[in-house]
Amino acid sequence: MTAARLRRGNRDKRFNLSVTLALLALSIFFLLPLYWTAVFATRTLSEVFQFPPPLWFGDNIVQNYRNIEAVFPPFRPIVNSLLVAVPKTVGLVLVSAMAGYGLSRYVRATGHKFILVATFATLFFPPSLALIPFFLQMNAFGWLNTYWPLILPAMASGFGVVWMYTYIGSTVPAELYEAAEMDGAKGIATFFFVVLPIIRPGLAALAVWTLISTWNDFQIPLVVLSDGSKFTVPLALTTLSTTHYSDMPAVMLATLMGLVPVFILFGLLSRQFIAGLTAGSVK
Repeated sequence: MTAARLRRGNRDKRFNLSVTLALLALSIFFLLPLYWTAVFATRTLSEVFQFPPPLWFGDNIVQNYRNIEAVFPPFRPIVNSLLVAVPKTVGLVLVSAMAGYGLSRYVRATGHKFILVATFATLFFPPSLALIPFFLQMNAFGWLNTYWPLILPAMASGFGVVWMYTYIGSTVPAELYEAAEMDGAKGIATFFFVVLPIIRPGLAALAVWTLISTWNDFQIPLVVLSDGSKFTVPLALTTLSTTHYSDMPAVMLATLMGLVPVFILFGLLSRQFIAGLTAGSVK
């Protein structure tokens, strides 16, 4: 009996070690492009295209930074992206949470099924389908070449509403609403003081997803922005790669600079983000 347990224990240890090594190898495989980007950002153009490629950092990062400065102030696109991403993320998360709360709690309200089905239906239409009407509408509002088209319309997110509706429905029991009403909390007070603290992991997950997707958005800013001083990170990188089409190290350095705020935010919210994604998997 003891020998069988030892053999089983050894098998479990070997299996766990194999899984750990496989995951480590997979992590290295996925991190290798990012590492090479950092290496190329410190190299000269001739070193980037040599074979075999360099595997360690060089000493040309200052010159690459100056090449970026020759096209645009290096930190201006990052500030522009923050001016778009932060208010859009805060507004989208708040609107989605309130809409999800209303759909999750007031299931007997008039028009509940229609609103829910219509919200789900928006997920099946690609944003590019309404690109021309969107452009004409923003032009009628006088919002072209401003950040308003990138912030206000995006706060009404079908995905965000569906996400919060599902999350609230799976984490907030109906008995909690009844207890809150008995304590005198109703409507919006229940949302802010009872529901909101419970759904923080879901809010964090939605916030991280929204900020990353906004940071990487290229199509909508390309359509509405024409002033280079207002370009976000993706548009600025396009300008840099067009102007210095052969200066790959400068493009790599600008790419890394644009990724830093996203990495910082994800590091701060990673625990809440993972908790939001796994909510409901373990009861």
